[in-house]
Amino acid sequence: MLLNYFKIAFRSLLKFKGYTAINLLGLALGLMAGVLIVLYVLDEVSYDKFHSKLDRIYRVETEFLSSNSNGGSMETNGWGVGSTLRKDYPEVESVLYSRSASFLMVNYEGKRIRERVHFASPEFFQIFTFPLVEGNAEKALDEPNSVVITESMARKYFAGQSALNKTLTFADTMQFVVTAVMKDIPANSHIQLDMLMSFSTFTSSIQPEFDYNNGWGNINMRNYVLLKDGVDVENFISKARGIYRNHAGEMLKEWGVDANVVFVPLSRLYLYSKNSNGLGPLGSIDRLYLMSGIAVFVIILACINFVNLTTARSVYRAKEVGLRKVVGSTRQALVRQFLSESFVLTLSALVIGVAFAGLMLPLFNQILAKSYTIASLLQPKVLAGIVILIAAVTVLSGYYPALVLSGMRPVEVLKGKMQNSSRGIQLRRALVVFQFVISVSLVLGTLIVINQLDYMQKQELGFAKDEIFVINAARARSANPNGYETFRNELKSLAMVNDVTFTNSLPGNPGWIGQVAYPEGKSGDDAVSVEYMAIDDQYVKTMGLEILAGNDFSQDRKAQLQDGLILNETAVSMFGWSSPEEAIGKKITSPSGYPAGEVIGVVKDYHQFGLQQKIGPMAMDFNPGNSFMYAIRYKAADTQELIAAVNSLWQKTFPGYDFNYFFMDQDFERQYQGEQRLATVFGLFSLITILIAVIGLLGLVSFMVAARTKEIGVRKVLGADVLSITTLLSKEFVILVVIANAIAFPLAWYFANEWLTSFANRAPLNPILFVVTIAIALAVTIVTISFQTVKAAMTDPVKSLRYE
Repeated sequence: MLLNYFKIAFRSLLKFKGYTAINLLGLALGLMAGVLIVLYVLDEVSYDKFHSKLDRIYRVETEFLSSNSNGGSMETNGWGVGSTLRKDYPEVESVLYSRSASFLMVNYEGKRIRERVHFASPEFFQIFTFPLVEGNAEKALDEPNSVVITESMARKYFAGQSALNKTLTFADTMQFVVTAVMKDIPANSHIQLDMLMSFSTFTSSIQPEFDYNNGWGNINMRNYVLLKDGVDVENFISKARGIYRNHAGEMLKEWGVDANVVFVPLSRLYLYSKNSNGLGPLGSIDRLYLMSGIAVFVIILACINFVNLTTARSVYRAKEVGLRKVVGSTRQALVRQFLSESFVLTLSALVIGVAFAGLMLPLFNQILAKSYTIASLLQPKVLAGIVILIAAVTVLSGYYPALVLSGMRPVEVLKGKMQNSSRGIQLRRALVVFQFVISVSLVLGTLIVINQLDYMQKQELGFAKDEIFVINAARARSANPNGYETFRNELKSLAMVNDVTFTNSLPGNPGWIGQVAYPEGKSGDDAVSVEYMAIDDQYVKTMGLEILAGNDFSQDRKAQLQDGLILNETAVSMFGWSSPEEAIGKKITSPSGYPAGEVIGVVKDYHQFGLQQKIGPMAMDFNPGNSFMYAIRYKAADTQELIAAVNSLWQKTFPGYDFNYFFMDQDFERQYQGEQRLATVFGLFSLITILIAVIGLLGLVSFMVAARTKEIGVRKVLGADVLSITTLLSKEFVILVVIANAIAFPLAWYFANEWLTSFANRAPLNPILFVVTIAIALAVTIVTISFQTVKAAMTDPVKSLRYE
């Protein structure tokens, strides 16, 4: 019986080739979106799920609270947090200490190679499930100068032999013994690394002053905890929340802040954490919802096409239904028959949709920073998701038409009532309106995102970002501490170089965020959280900043180089001074010593970050010793010559170290990547939804023209011209599109305003965007329906009148 259903389904679909092609293309586009989003969603929600103790693992974070500071939270903690959790809280089974070791490069075959390296305490393998292929997990990270590497690293550095107990050299002189080799870390892990060094190496060689019981103000340790089985998590979190207050209350009071310990479940970390992640990538639950929501709408639109076209042509199936019922077919059997047609069409569309998805993968990967391949679609979980998708689309698109067709009564069929059913016509009109509401909303959303992005990119930033070439010298600087001055002087001697500065901070690359400082004579609640910038005497000039009061650093004023500070306008205001002039000569103190000194100058506010954020307080200190970036202002025509000349100088001054450079204007634009991706996503899906709507509209117009062929002939005989007939046939759909715009505009306006509230600097909602949107919608509609209506209006009336 089932085979018979499929045979009839194939015959029916082949009989109406035009209808089938239209439905097939619309469903294929919807399924393409569905397949891609199934792949993306299943990948995103799978992060970190392979850990056997997943439900007991938490990342420890520090949350700052203050009325006068930026507040916020950090993924790192003070030195004593992890130790206190380990000693004083019986609910805790293990505590991991970790921090980056990427500044230690591998020496190999005369080169210095940067790998993803982190220090980690022995608890790493107790907490996380990263299997070893060689070595003992319990002892691998016990001793100083021990290193655990991945299989890929073992093949890279010890090809064809066991890596266990072999030696790797880091930072030219440090010898590390390979104590274990672990399997390559899965791609769906928020922890991504190549090598793990024992944390005891950090405490004994890198920072010997480290103290597990102190250093509460050094918020630079990454901690994870493993709780014991059966722990009351809420009670534990409530107890542990006040660790900072209990052990460093006086320090917090002096800083004028409060701090809590926050525990983020590993199961939610990848998608829900708002903090950075020094160990690997983080996703976004908002992006996941956005992509899933848009894909669902695209699939629904494709199904709407099926419903519209199937019900519209139901009159052509009337005799078939009547005959089947006369010979005894039940309604349930007819429903199964029409659902089988929907299934066959959906399955065929899937093949085309998967082909489309394969073509779209490069763009999809670019938008979402992924690396999916065709093989990714063949994963069991993805295939299972696709099976569910096919079932859903089959039912969603086929069930209502099946009910309509199977519900026909032979007597009504002969009278043609279904063709003229107001209920069926109103449903199709409503679905067309719904399709265009979604399409128009996405088009308008695309224009609004592009408008905001364009607004941010064209605003005056307060500094000169063009024609600045930047070299990151962090690793070379640590190897040759005295080479920076020599290198800077040699850069200045190049004819194509105008200015050179040496700094730890540039627009788009902030300095030390969250440094606590007080205006002279105050403390506690008067603390201000500022960005500390270590600069030299050429920074203000090279960046093109404007001095509002006082003066810049100068080698002619040695005392100011020692104790002077330059603030921005926002810092002046937050410290409580009424004007830049009043701030000159005032002193600033800080518990950490950064920043501390006398204000010698005030610069006009400029955007250190993208325009999504407000300008924050900044304090600039003459401190080349803590700098690591060379910013070179050059003549634009000499770019390639400059790169070659600077590279030559670099190799001479810092031989063996990578020449890492970037252009500041391009780097600053990175801050708008989120908006650029959003614009691309909206634009892509806008195009898909419009195509689907056009395909459906084309099919509906074709059936409408066929149904009114005799009417068209009569009108032409009575003197109607092509324009009037075209207008008559087009009017209904134009009205529907106008209604769709009227519904979409307030929805888009509301959600656009909600989205724009997240920007410190936002573009106004320009009415022209709405005018352009309705123009696009009407143009697409008119062009689509004119293709059929003009053809019908120009048909010989004799042929039209003979039509049955």
